[in-house]
Amino acid sequence: MDDAGLAQLYAQYGFLVHRRCQQLLRRPEDAEDALQETFLRVKRYGAPRDGGATLAWLYTIAQRCCFDLMERGGREPPAEESQLAALEQRGEGSPEDADRRAMLGLALRQLDGKTRTIGVLHFLDGYTQEEVAEQTGYSRRTIGKKLQQFEQRIRQLWQSRASLEETR
Repeated sequence: MDDAGLAQLYAQYGFLVHRRCQQLLRRPEDAEDALQETFLRVKRYGAPRDGGATLAWLYTIAQRCCFDLMERGGREPPAEESQLAALEQRGEGSPEDADRRAMLGLALRQLDGKTRTIGVLHFLDGYTQEEVAEQTGYSRRTIGKKLQQFEQRIRQLWQSRASLEETR
């Protein structure tokens, strides 16, 4: 992809991709790194071949960059002091929250890219199934099936976690 095309993509979708990275990583500096890596991969690999939904394609690349960054960093990124103070003031947060996020990250890494993209768009970004279908270019029926797979995998992990806690 040439620089002009990349600049146009960044101008049109950069904010949305950055927001997605922030939602997944929760640290501004990590989100910036993932955003840069996303557009580096776009430059390296070029435009999507099928001419489908550009935003969904960029989200998929961004999610993979975020997941790669999380894997390289080990577990979940550490919270900043300001985040910890805000949680403490509101009385929110518990040790189980980190476990839940780690469990969700594990489930997301185990799903295929299509299912992961659909699940994140629906459950984390709050898009309706119709909006997810529009964003990804998949049929409404495919969206429903992939969301069921997503939910089933999450339930399996939660059940296995619960059974481990019962044996302790």
